[in-house]
Amino acid sequence: MKRRSKKDDGSSLTSTIKTHSILGDVWVPIYETPVEFSSSHFETAMLNIIKQPNINSTVIMRADILKENIYDPEKGDTMFVSKNIKTLPSFPDQDESDTLLYRNYDDVELRHIPLDDSAIKFKPKCQVVRRVIPRNPFKDYIINQTSVILSDDSNRSLMVVYIPHIEKEDETPFYLPPVHGIAILFHDDKLSIHYLPFNYTDPSERSKLRTLDPNERSIRIAMRLLLTSRKHSQGSKDGYEKRVVHDLVVPKEAFQNRYISLKKKYSSALVNSWAEKTDPKKHVFEDLAIAAFLIELWKLKYDGRPFEFMDLGCGNGLLVYILHMEGYKGRGIDARARKSWITYPAETQECLEEKIIIPHVLLKSNTQKDKYFQIPDSHDPTLMTYHSSSKLMASKNVCITNEFKENTFIIGNHSDELTCWIPLLGYSFLVIPCCSHSLSGAKKRYTPKSSGALSTYGALVEHVEELSKTMGWIVEKESLRIPSTRNAAVIGFNKHSKYKDDTQETFDSRVMDVANREKNLDSWVENSISLMKKAPRDH
Repeated sequence: MKRRSKKDDGSSLTSTIKTHSILGDVWVPIYETPVEFSSSHFETAMLNIIKQPNINSTVIMRADILKENIYDPEKGDTMFVSKNIKTLPSFPDQDESDTLLYRNYDDVELRHIPLDDSAIKFKPKCQVVRRVIPRNPFKDYIINQTSVILSDDSNRSLMVVYIPHIEKEDETPFYLPPVHGIAILFHDDKLSIHYLPFNYTDPSERSKLRTLDPNERSIRIAMRLLLTSRKHSQGSKDGYEKRVVHDLVVPKEAFQNRYISLKKKYSSALVNSWAEKTDPKKHVFEDLAIAAFLIELWKLKYDGRPFEFMDLGCGNGLLVYILHMEGYKGRGIDARARKSWITYPAETQECLEEKIIIPHVLLKSNTQKDKYFQIPDSHDPTLMTYHSSSKLMASKNVCITNEFKENTFIIGNHSDELTCWIPLLGYSFLVIPCCSHSLSGAKKRYTPKSSGALSTYGALVEHVEELSKTMGWIVEKESLRIPSTRNAAVIGFNKHSKYKDDTQETFDSRVMDVANREKNLDSWVENSISLMKKAPRDH
């Protein structure tokens, strides 16, 4: 069993703040540490962090690359300029009262890096101007920043330099140290961080930096930046590969801009009025992120065509509420009502239904006679009560899945027993698996079919994908940017051509062929009826 590596508290770093910087008189060295990776590992890690500044700060959401110049003597030089270079990001439904914070957004020229008296002679390998977008751009400033990777002629010494496009210290956003520039240097098997103060030609400004206490925020940021650079460079050497890839279905910028907008509109009020016993922040921010993803997915897939959503196993109903508030039509169904339901507007309450959900194929009989299902009596478990399929179909407490409109989009957000059924219902869908259940509703662990070590959760996701493909769906998969380790979304929107013209009989037959591979299928109905008598589960 692998031990989780102990978090580095910075004790492994050596303070160099009283010494002279190898980069020249105007720079102030802060910390250094010996390392066991090469310049190429450092370069790989820094290129990644330039593109993903959120690695360095949780306050940052992303970077939009405005300019990129790459100098490669073997492959040739390449230059990139974004079409959005002079345009601020737009956030959906932003009104006039929303003050977007930004500084010098039209300043897109590469900043000068003072290295005239550096002991190492550098040349640029990669020059980037990026626009740093914080998670809350109505609280923290959007800025442009020069980010440059430089090397010596041997390529054994390498450095990344960051210079924000601001003019003075009091313009520094919260997520950056209040300095003109930051340099992280790989040289002689050591990694070091150096600051360039504002008004760096003034010796007194450098002296002020050198007198800072280690507990000062600027110094603590330097420590964190150096530790992060070391960690990711070592990871590059060790062959670390990302386990998940995001943004395969919905573009990152569209999702994040939508999420920022929804969070600003709803998060504070929802957290403060939370009626459930569960953690409000986890549920609110997770459902806001899922709503943001769904809205951008629907924009891509429906392109203005009418549809309705159906959130099966909707739980606290929060996702239904958010989507309603954003103008989408749909309903949420769960076997048990929640405290939250009565806190929503009347229009949303009317669309939250306390019903059990039964796939219609389970109530079909091969004969003209009713099917009967038995469950223990709620008052005396030694006795059985019987429910006929015809009465269940007529019951106001039962939702039969073939009642949905043809243009329905099914949402299965941690819908447990319903998870594996959703791809079998015949409607476009998004399902986010959580707890593992069979088609009978019983708990079940699935065996991985693919090569490689899959977790129990990974095997469940794989099984949902297989079910979807068996039913003819063109399957898309996304690792959602939500605060949950169970963040895989399986999406079926279109079917392969040979499945599109299936009759209802052919479709039902295929569903039963899949369902009959499992035992005790009729116990789904019995388990569903029992659900109404139990307390809700929390996720």
